[in-house]
Amino acid sequence: MRHERVVLANGIRVLVSDMPAARSVSLAIYVGVGSRSETRANAGVGHFVEHIVFKGTSRRPTAADISQEIESKGGAVNASTDKEVTVFWARVPARHYLVALDVIADMIRGPMLRPEDVESEKPVIVEEIRMYRDQPQDRVHGLMDELLYPKHPLGWEVAGREAVVNALTADGVRAFMTEGYAPERIVVALAGRLDVAEAIAAVDRLLGDLAPRKVARLVPAPASSSRRSRVLSRRGEQAHLCIGWRTVPQDDPDRYVIDMLNAVLGEGMSSRLFSELREKRGLAYDVHSYGTQYLDAGHLGIYAGVAPDRASDAMAAALVEVARLRDELVPLDELMRVRDFAKGRLELRLEDSRGVSSWLAGQELFLGRVRTVDEICGIIDGIGAEDIRRVARRYLLPELAYVTAVGPRATVTRIAAPGEEPVAMEMAT
Repeated sequence: MRHERVVLANGIRVLVSDMPAARSVSLAIYVGVGSRSETRANAGVGHFVEHIVFKGTSRRPTAADISQEIESKGGAVNASTDKEVTVFWARVPARHYLVALDVIADMIRGPMLRPEDVESEKPVIVEEIRMYRDQPQDRVHGLMDELLYPKHPLGWEVAGREAVVNALTADGVRAFMTEGYAPERIVVALAGRLDVAEAIAAVDRLLGDLAPRKVARLVPAPASSSRRSRVLSRRGEQAHLCIGWRTVPQDDPDRYVIDMLNAVLGEGMSSRLFSELREKRGLAYDVHSYGTQYLDAGHLGIYAGVAPDRASDAMAAALVEVARLRDELVPLDELMRVRDFAKGRLELRLEDSRGVSSWLAGQELFLGRVRTVDEICGIIDGIGAEDIRRVARRYLLPELAYVTAVGPRATVTRIAAPGEEPVAMEMAT
């Protein structure tokens, strides 16, 4: 897509795409700081910042002042925190985009961070932590992260731990934001029906005077754990399984081959895992695979929620499908279908203003440049069956697999990674 890119004097990168046919403008501000930037002493503070800035700013003292300014225009505003990025976004009718930009810029540069707001938000965050830990389909992925990235922030829960969150102070939250929200880490992207020069000037006016500062280096991703299985006993009607392998980081040339392999294996209702485990064998309602890439690491995972007495069958069936990728070439007709699937998903994603703004910001933050749709489609068309088999043989070997499970005791005590004996289980509390 056509866009203009400008780097402000303080290092903030601004990308703007004019979409004349749109009736909306979407704004995405990506800050390259997330839970990976934390330590054990403040784990969860990045996510806490994302919450607390909505509590009020010097110009909009209450949460209602912030939300109503966007929602009264028919728009939406929200934020999210991940391992390596915090995202603030808004989507509004095109005529109100400068209001949305002003609101989010105000949250980033002028949050109140009042001690009483910090205290009132703690129980909210604690309930969010408990909600995720009470959901076994989320907990099983957390266990996998702990095995793939042991004793490292990439293996920790983004929301943090209750004890640490309850000990946070307003000064500590402010210090994290002051250090982490450096202009060099901020990308602002706008897409929709707008005036490009006006949008760039507005970003410069609102954020261009933020002082540059030194950006702390991230701790490199660790080697995976020597322990390859972890299970958690919990009562329930289902067993939740996850099988994972370490793969490649964001900028690795094999990243797109892994994406294609993932599409063949378990993305969508026509994927191999869905067809075999759900449609043919009735082993699971939800079964899929997924890929995750970080700056210097990545992994591919398989998830299935199954009846406890069929968990071993589901795991064995999933590993058979992975073995097929190592042993056989993907047939040409399937390869062509998956190519169209991957290209079509991308094209549809970039059809509206929010998809475009998120694409621009994410590409710029993590890769330092924006790949075009045609460039990505060209990469996809150049991936052949031999490439998929090559990466499967390199990364998805049985002896490199990690397995986690959450479910009834009788089920999870039988679960282990290929070649490992079942391990002692952790009891749910």
